[in-house]
Amino acid sequence: MIHRDATRSKERTAWLRLIVLPVFLLSLIGWPAPGAFTPHKKPSFLPTADAALQPVAAMPAPAGLNANSDLKADPSIQSGELANGFRFLLKQNQRPEQRVSVHLYIRAGSLNETDGQRGVAHFLEHMLFNGSTHFPPGELIRYFQSIGMQFGNDANAHTGFDETVYDIILPDGDAENLQKGLLVIHDYAMGALLKEEEIKKERRVILAEMRSRDSSAYRTLKATLAFEFPTFLVSRRLPIGIPQVVGQADRKLLKGFYDAWYRPENMVLVMVGDFDIALAQSLIKQQFDGFTPRAPAVAQPALGTIDHHGLNVFYHHEPEAGETTVRIETLHEEEPPADTAQRRGKELIAVLANRIVQNRLDALLKTPDRPFTSATVGSGLYMNRIRYSEISADGSAEEWARSLSAIEQELRRALLFGFSPAELERVKKDTRKQLENAVREAPTRNSTALAREMIRDIAESRVPLSPEQEQKLLAPLLEAVTIADVQKAFAERWKDEHRLVLVTGNVDLARKASRSPQEMIRNVFLTSAGSGVHRPTDETEPRFPYLPAPSDDGRIASREILGDLGITRIRFANGVRLNIKPTDYKTNEVLANLVFGEGRAAEPKSLPGLSLLTGPTLDESGLGGMDTNALERALAGKSTYVDFRIGETYFNFFAESVPGELELMFQLLYAHVTDPGLRDDAMTLVRERLRQEYQSGIRSIDGMLKIAGNRYLAGGDSRFGIPSLAAIDAIGLDDIRDWIMPQLRQAPLELSIVGDFDEAAVIELARRYLGGLPARNVQTTPSPPRADQPHLPVGRTHRIPVKTEIPKALLVAAWQTDDFWDIRRTRRLSVLADVFSERLRQQIRERLGVSYSPYAFNRASRAYPGYGVFQAHVNVAPDQVNAVLQAINAIASDLAHNGVNADEYRRAIDPMLTTIKEYRQTNGYWLNSVMTASSRAPQQYEWARNFIEDYQAVSAEELSGLAATYLVPKRSAALIIAPAAKSE
Repeated sequence: MIHRDATRSKERTAWLRLIVLPVFLLSLIGWPAPGAFTPHKKPSFLPTADAALQPVAAMPAPAGLNANSDLKADPSIQSGELANGFRFLLKQNQRPEQRVSVHLYIRAGSLNETDGQRGVAHFLEHMLFNGSTHFPPGELIRYFQSIGMQFGNDANAHTGFDETVYDIILPDGDAENLQKGLLVIHDYAMGALLKEEEIKKERRVILAEMRSRDSSAYRTLKATLAFEFPTFLVSRRLPIGIPQVVGQADRKLLKGFYDAWYRPENMVLVMVGDFDIALAQSLIKQQFDGFTPRAPAVAQPALGTIDHHGLNVFYHHEPEAGETTVRIETLHEEEPPADTAQRRGKELIAVLANRIVQNRLDALLKTPDRPFTSATVGSGLYMNRIRYSEISADGSAEEWARSLSAIEQELRRALLFGFSPAELERVKKDTRKQLENAVREAPTRNSTALAREMIRDIAESRVPLSPEQEQKLLAPLLEAVTIADVQKAFAERWKDEHRLVLVTGNVDLARKASRSPQEMIRNVFLTSAGSGVHRPTDETEPRFPYLPAPSDDGRIASREILGDLGITRIRFANGVRLNIKPTDYKTNEVLANLVFGEGRAAEPKSLPGLSLLTGPTLDESGLGGMDTNALERALAGKSTYVDFRIGETYFNFFAESVPGELELMFQLLYAHVTDPGLRDDAMTLVRERLRQEYQSGIRSIDGMLKIAGNRYLAGGDSRFGIPSLAAIDAIGLDDIRDWIMPQLRQAPLELSIVGDFDEAAVIELARRYLGGLPARNVQTTPSPPRADQPHLPVGRTHRIPVKTEIPKALLVAAWQTDDFWDIRRTRRLSVLADVFSERLRQQIRERLGVSYSPYAFNRASRAYPGYGVFQAHVNVAPDQVNAVLQAINAIASDLAHNGVNADEYRRAIDPMLTTIKEYRQTNGYWLNSVMTASSRAPQQYEWARNFIEDYQAVSAEELSGLAATYLVPKRSAALIIAPAAKSE
């Protein structure tokens, strides 16, 4: 990918808080499904530290502001505190229009549990969806659906180490919706019923969630935490809990935690969106003024200590992992610091230092003799209390020693010799641009993303700042930073007189070894530490563009304006097509797709896996005259990048840019078309990454779905799934070149651009850079269709055994449907899939309690005539497969014979209408669903015109008809992926 770092400016400058989360938690981050647990959350931008670990008395000052700070909060945020200590933060924001993002933050999570409560915080979070004062059991989700909210997307929650957060996305900010939304929040805060019969039902769901979350990564995480924090509570309080407690939890246990920690002074309500703040303040007062604690305050459990000395080595063998991770780190505890301008300045300098080292690791990755396939460096303050620094690398088991030596030496090189002026200037340019972009993008920030930023500020006892405030604070500091400053900051982050050295993953060091794994790791580390390292050499400053300017002879042959859609279509004399749509959906964003060729559907049968290697190889190769390392240095401080992607029916270069860099975007596209790069080193790296993915996949249930399951659902078609490693190894660079280059040189080009730009300027740039290219072969004959077209093997149940010790299975029930091109049918099948998903939730999750998150969807192909598969996916225990398959088939049979009732139709269509109205206000919709490849499929414009109206016209009768047509035994098949028997 070209200049991947530059795009991070699009993700918000709050990454400046810290560089990266500890690697030991990255495997489990993510905003989860309802009822999920997370040791940490993945923000919408670069990862940051988690919430502070503090007793109730040490909560943030009113409205989440740090009382000891010299920073002033974002003036657009209205804050308040009720007499009982309940706090709230309110902010008006119109993106998306009408919607309101509402969140209840509770400063309590698994670290607040006692030994006898392990898993109760997470269990309680589940229970708040299962009965409360104003919403009897089973009614809350129905209520969400009735007002156009989708459970999981618009109504969600998560439990972490030191927080629990409930999320609601209201479909409107009027008084009625605000009042009802706050009523739900009221019940979360003080209205849990915690009925024993509901606890018994939900217990099975949580045990199923434990099973679904079990993986080699999770097992590695648990073992690693025990090494890193042997006497600190984090290692013994993973939020999912333990079966012994969850399996016996009752109302008394849950209510004890609820009453102790769900207290008004322990909560902050965050609301961001299109609503009246004065009205919201009045409604908040009505709902929460009378909220009083139900029990005395409870002291925070003792957290323990972190006390590492000298060289400590850790080894954990996980045979089901696909790679080996080596890591060097330091950890110590410190008191939560005040959020001050000085602190943020120190964090900025530390980030700059880490970015320089990261750039070095990225450059090393591009060298022929690289020992690893990825590497990262980072430091920060986790949970506002645990100071960490780390450098890590992933690679093959055979290269673990070289990888460990490489990161040790890069770390020592930085500590011994520091950094160069050119390296500092590069990261300054990137940071400066990120600050500028954040200010430009501020007017159209997403409400939910903003709300989550505010929640993180609360959790970290930080003052919420606007992008303008951050730029005003940090830009002068950035300009003043010197080489000495960053060198000092990096040394400060690694000053601890200990090193933790970890080797985890699929390397088996205990096998036939005369020494213990720990001795082997220690020896490799000490040998490397005793070797010499050289001062890094300064690299020449590359320049882009390097190609001569194109001839200025492009000519417009035709122009068509689709006024109702705001789209202009242009055809140049050389056959290149241009589709453009200026929008104000998101300021400072420009997206583009340059489409050509036939895509994955044209992959030769003799070379299975060719598309899997071609896409990332072309991406990692850069340009003919400039590899990716040089290009990234040349584009320092820029926000434009280009990706190569392979779709089902076409190849495309995807570009993202900003209004001030439109010519750069065209220069990059022009260079990719006229001087593409294909490098052996890039292919070697991509092949090794694919090998690691394959090795991991063949030992996991989900991995085998990707490798073999999807291919089975396509009747064995080689364009689906991942072929054997032997097949991957048989593909050479010449095979890639012979497949992609003729299409890149000869196939017609179609460029679609949407976003914040001047239309006349874009047309002129397209004319100059693409309109003057040699004429393309507009009569290119498509590849003849292959005889082996994909199809669902109906009437069969196929089992795929997996060599895994993890006791879980994946069941896929499938029905043959049809291809994409009858859009009315495709849309209605998507609504039917939502109805099916809801029945799965009610019957498989709620009634049987055997699966955590079953779901259904319809996949309709654009490339293969007549091919579509309606699928239900359920993760279950291996011994439950047959019973669950019967239950799924019963759902399908009932829908086919009795149809969709009016109630479930309404609960499916209303949330979908809310979602598509919002989706229509995004650049991504117009680019990917309407404009891209529209010269091949001009009906996409009509689809855009009737998008909302056609969904509004969907009826229960139509859904019932589709169910009767497709959800029948003669169209069905089943796939079961489960652990192999011991003899297999």
